[in-house]
Amino acid sequence: MSDAFATIVVALISTIGVIIVGLMQLFKKEAREAAIENRQDHAIVQQQLRMIYKTVNRVDDKLEKHLDQHEEGTTNGKTARRN
Repeated sequence: MSDAFATIVVALISTIGVIIVGLMQLFKKEAREAAIENRQDHAIVQQQLRMIYKTVNRVDDKLEKHLDQHEEGTTNGKTARRN
């Protein structure tokens, strides 16, 4: 048996083994519960990231407006009215 053929056989055996183990894990109750919990955790994190994104955009808009006021000279060095 040549080295190349042996390498291919080992790769095929490994791949088939990984697929079989993956299928076995798929049918385990714990794995299904972990997948559900993982999806819920991801949903929570995604919601928090959206809130952070909105907050950062709001701060960015306020900062940009404030800097524009300084460029125009409308604030005269004083703090603009707070919202």
